[in-house]
Amino acid sequence: MSKDAVKVGTQTDLIKQQADYFQRKLYQFVQPLTQQLDQVLDRRLVTTFSALLSCIIRFRHNSLGLLLSELGGKLLGEAQAPAGTKRISNLLRSKNWNHSLIEEFLLAKAQQVAHQLQQQNQVGVLLWDESVIEKPESIRSEGLCAVRSSKAKRLKRIKPGFFNPPGGHPVHVPGFEWMGLLLAGLKIHPCVAFFRWYTTRGEYAQDRLTLQANLLEQAVNAFGRGLWHVFDRGYAGKRWLGVLISQAVPFVVRWPKRYQLIDEKGLRNAWKIARGKPARVRRQVWDAHHQQWRRSGALALPVTHPDYPEQALWLVVCRLGKGKEPWYLFANQSAL
Repeated sequence: MSKDAVKVGTQTDLIKQQADYFQRKLYQFVQPLTQQLDQVLDRRLVTTFSALLSCIIRFRHNSLGLLLSELGGKLLGEAQAPAGTKRISNLLRSKNWNHSLIEEFLLAKAQQVAHQLQQQNQVGVLLWDESVIEKPESIRSEGLCAVRSSKAKRLKRIKPGFFNPPGGHPVHVPGFEWMGLLLAGLKIHPCVAFFRWYTTRGEYAQDRLTLQANLLEQAVNAFGRGLWHVFDRGYAGKRWLGVLISQAVPFVVRWPKRYQLIDEKGLRNAWKIARGKPARVRRQVWDAHHQQWRRSGALALPVTHPDYPEQALWLVVCRLGKGKEPWYLFANQSAL
C-alpha cells in the first residue's frame, strides 16, 4: 500500500472518530429533552426528532437551505425521501408538543450554568444578540417582513483588484427577525438562555422594544439581578436605557462616539469627554482578528445621560492601540 493511501486512510479514520465524538455529545446534550418528549410523543416521533437534529447540524449551511423534502432524503436516504419527509411532517404537525418544551429545556440548562458560575464566584454575562433569516425568493410565506441582507452587504464590499461596487441604501429582502440571550462566562462556552423569532408585519407583528422589555423581565425572573447584560451599539438609545434603569440590572452598552453625555464640562460627544485623558489600566490583549497581542489601555469616567440626570453612569473607554478605533462603553457600574 502506498504512503498516500495510508495517509488518506488515517485521515478518514480521524474524521470518523471526530464525527462519532460530536454525535455522542449531541445525544448527551438533548437526552433530557428527549426524555420529556417520550412522555408526550410516540417513540417513533422522538427518534425522528433526534435524527433530524443530527441531519440539520451535518448538512445545513449558508448555500444549502434544506427544504423539507431534502431533509427527508438526508434522514432516510435519497431512495426513501418521501417516507422521511412524511416522518418530519408528522413530527412538526403533532399537537402533543410545541416550542415551549424547547424553550424551557434551554432555560433550565442556562440556569444550571448560572448556578455553577455563582458557586465558583465567576462573573456571568448575558449577551444580547440579534440576527435574521433571509428568504429572498419567498413572497407568500406567513409572517415575512423586511430584513436587512447581510449577504448583500458582503457582496458589496470593495475587494482588492476590483472597483465601483454598487452603492446606495442597504438591501432588504423578505425574512424573519431573531433575538436571543446567550449566557457566558470567562471559562465556559456560551449557551442560549432565551430566543425569539418575530416579524414586524402582518397579523403576528411585534414591537421590537416591547419584545426586548419582555425578554429582560423574563431574564430577571430567571437569573435575578446578578448577571451583567451586554449590548452592541444597536441598543444605544434613551428608550432602552430607561428600561434598563427601571429593572436595576448591571449593564454595558457599546456607545456610539458621537452620542452626547454630560460630564463636569456639560453636554458633549462621548469622544470629546475622553479626549486627552490618560488610561488608568494597561495590559496586553489578544487581537483574535489579526492574531497578535496588543498593548491596550482603559479608563472610566463618571457621566450622566441628559434624559436621566439623576442616574450615576460611567463611560468606559477602551483604547486598543495605534491605528484602532477606541471602544466607548456605557455602563451603570465601573470595574476599573
